[in-house]
Amino acid sequence: MFSSKLFKKHCSPEWREIFESNKSTLVVKAKERIFNAGSPVKGIYFIEEGAVKVLVSFNKDEEKIVRIAGKDTILGHRGIHYKRYHVSSVALMDTTLTFSPLGIFEKILMANPKMAMYLLNFMVEELYDAEERLVSLANIDPKQRIAKMLLKQVECFGFKSKTDKTLSFTLSRADLSNMVGTSYETVIRTLSLFEKSQYIKLIGKEIAITNMAKLTSLCMSNES
Repeated sequence: MFSSKLFKKHCSPEWREIFESNKSTLVVKAKERIFNAGSPVKGIYFIEEGAVKVLVSFNKDEEKIVRIAGKDTILGHRGIHYKRYHVSSVALMDTTLTFSPLGIFEKILMANPKMAMYLLNFMVEELYDAEERLVSLANIDPKQRIAKMLLKQVECFGFKSKTDKTLSFTLSRADLSNMVGTSYETVIRTLSLFEKSQYIKLIGKEIAITNMAKLTSLCMSNES
């Protein structure tokens, strides 16, 4: 997590004031692009409400989802020290963002070493997550990959409430197949299997997690 609240908490009072006076608020509609690969890097975005997917282009007709992000995290930070973004970002739902100009953000990091270290640790964790997913694409059964991605959605988006274990946002089946590197049909069959096994419950296009322990156990299993 790397929220704007946490960012301000680790800022010294004078830099917190600078951040506040230079920030702006953006509201992006579902399916709207926040920035595109090749666009100039202008600043950093904090997700206040909503959900976003980050994509890499393989060719003109194909994009691969490399990251999903929900409320209270950062976006566009991989563009630091680059003139142009090498990824694109799209709102999965109506999303509210706090924008900080890149120059201001960099000055705040240089003046607040603890903040810089926190960001470094956050990026290391992101890199580890990406490497782990790359390994799983090559070595792990699709059922386990799909189970892992369901748990990732819990981590990123949470539940609608403490008592309602329906994901507050559910990736489309197409986006889920994109992220786990399998076919749309395999995703549909696997979700149906998970429901029969009472790991999840399908509510239209939404997914409720009915047995988190069993789903987690499946992710850790070496069985294919």
